[in-house]
This record gives sequence, C-alpha cells and structure tokens, in this order.
Amino acid sequence: ESWREARPRALCKGGGGVKKMVKETRVDDRITVHAWNADRSLCAICPNSNIVHIYKTPKGADAAWEKVATLKEHDALVTDIAWAPNSNRIVTTSQDRNAYVWTLEGTEWKPMLVILRITAAATSAEWSPLENKFAVGSGSKTVPICYYEEGNNFWVSKMLKGNQSTVLGVAWHPTAPLVATSSTDFKCRIFSAWLKNLDGKGQESPFGKDPKFGTVLFETPSYGWVLNVAFNPTGDTLAFSSQDSTVTFVDINAAAAQQGCMQALRLSELPLTQLLFLPDGTLVGAGHSYDPLLFANTPQGWALAGKLAPNKAGGAAKTGVSATRAMWTAQTNTGQNESSTAALDSAHLNQVCALQLFGGNFAGEPAAFTSSALDGKIVFWSPTEVSAAMANLGK
Repeated sequence: ESWREARPRALCKGGGGVKKMVKETRVDDRITVHAWNADRSLCAICPNSNIVHIYKTPKGADAAWEKVATLKEHDALVTDIAWAPNSNRIVTTSQDRNAYVWTLEGTEWKPMLVILRITAAATSAEWSPLENKFAVGSGSKTVPICYYEEGNNFWVSKMLKGNQSTVLGVAWHPTAPLVATSSTDFKCRIFSAWLKNLDGKGQESPFGKDPKFGTVLFETPSYGWVLNVAFNPTGDTLAFSSQDSTVTFVDINAAAAQQGCMQALRLSELPLTQLLFLPDGTLVGAGHSYDPLLFANTPQGWALAGKLAPNKAGGAAKTGVSATRAMWTAQTNTGQNESSTAALDSAHLNQVCALQLFGGNFAGEPAAFTSSALDGKIVFWSPTEVSAAMANLGK
C-alpha cells in the first residue's frame, strides 16, 4: 500500500467572469487506473500499487470521498480494472500474471482466481458486451478469453494466439464476438473470440457467421508500438493509437470486404496511450500531454477537433506569504519553482493513465467522461468542454 495516503478532496475550478470549468477530485497521491460501477455511485482506483480502493462518490463538489472497500490479493502492480455494469463483477489484472474476478457478497468483495496460463504480466482487461467472458492482454503475446466453467467452479481461459509481442490493449466489438488487440509488434489485429458453448450458433459479424475461434480476421501494420485500441458504439469503426504519434481509423465493413479502409492522422502531440469512444461516436484520446484530445468524423473524414482543455484565469502577481505558498505548490505539482516555469494550462499535472465513460452527474453537473492520472486526480469532463472542442472544427 502507498506509504502516504492523500485525503480525498474535490476541487471545482472556476473564477469570476470565467466560464464554468471542469470539476476535478484529488483521490490519492497517484492513480494508474480507475473504473465506475453501473450507476456511478462507486469508483475503483489503483494508487500505483498492488491494491485497489473502492470509494463512494460524494454528492457535493467539496465533500470527501469515503473509502468503502479495499481489494488486496495481487502481489504486484495492478494494471487494469474492469467493472461489469450488469453483473456488478470486477476484474483486476496485475504484473503478477494473475487476474481475479471479484463478486460482492453482502458487504464484502470475494475474489476468485482466473486460470490465465500466461508467463508474463497481464496488461489490460475488458468485459464482453454480454459480460459472460472477458479478454486479457498480456506480455506473453497471447490474449486469454476467460469464462466461468460451472462444472469446475473456476474461471478458465482459451488463448488467442498470433501477436508477436506484448499485447497492450484489448477491445470487444459491441455486437459480435470479435476482439481487437494493440501490440508492441507494431500491429493491430482483430480476432474471432466466438465460443460455441457461450455464443451459440448463427452469430453474425462483419467477417461472416461464426468465425472460428482464434482466426485473425484483420491485421494492419503501424510505424511504432500500437498502444491502445477501441471500437465505436456501433462497431463500424476501429481506432488505434501508435508510438509514432498517429491515430488510425479503420472502416470495419470495408476491411471485411478487403477494400481501402484506413485513415491515419499524424499528431503534433506526444503519443496517445488511452482511447475512448463517446456515445455520439466522437473519439477521446489522452496520454503524455496531460489534456485529452477530441476527434470527430466529418464529411471529409476523421479530423482532430482539438484539446479538451479548461480555461484557467491568470492571477495577479504574488508576493510574501502567497508567493512562498505558490512556490511550494509548483514544486509539489511540477517539480519546479513557479518562477522558472509558466503555470500548466491543463486539468492534469501528469500523464493521463485512464479514460472512462461517466454519463451522469457529479456535484450537480453533467459529466460525459472522466480521466485519471499520475497526479492523483480524477477529472470530470462535461459536455461543455466537448462542445467547445467541436466548435474548433473547420477553423
């Protein structure tokens, strides 16, 4: 557990004469991943350690976050958390090469070990749309597709093979038993994850009916590690980000027909390590550059709309005690004296490690999605910031 636990608190950014800004909450010293339950009343976070904390979401912006549970079973850093909205099960993966499925029994979360059969760290996890199985990325080049076997009372796995290096990200197609992977072998792939005993016969997909489990249905190269991958809500577009600071969009129907299907956007920003499609089909990407980027599908193709950055009002010159306080704050947040660097015009002060859909209200205001980072904050991004970025299209 972290040697020092920060007191969770909420910060509402704003100021006189300045339009409303995003709401942000400092939950811990660092956050490497977070996940919400179905009604957004609970949030699970990993504070860059081998444990997961579950907090109750406060109703007010200034209220403290109440810790209601701690999940302790892993021996190494937790790499991902996936919270199934309907079954209320939580999957955690770790560098200890294990995954656990956590089930709430009464007031206590009970873990069950998943038989992953991998020889290197588990890197990512995602539930299938039906929540009867989940996919796990790994450093052993394989992707275990895990499901519950009632006869043995175990979560077992069946392997997707074909990646030639570490699998960093996995994503399920929203309507078909397909899994996309992003790998450090410079390739993005789509596999069939159809299991007859779970999915039944007659499963339609863009690549045909009941494609054999493990079949590589699509593969495309990149010019760097493929860092993350995501399907849009309708499943007709796949996006993946690469270490060469590109985001590539794949038309799934055209890919299935073996036609020209890809559009790559080269960014002036650092690489995006996280991708998230919003319900309206726009894409949010984030990573090393602190603020998320928004991408939209226009009649001319996919385009970068801009940064989802809060407006920060400049303050008056500080002297005396206020200057000293500002100096120590700057050293804590950025490692530099305030006099030697301009204030960061971003909501986060460190790398963004996770993006999650929210779609509810926090402290009385709507939030489309949330981001968490190594600065220990969770930031709630409202439709206002999304609309402001969309307004930049065509300028």
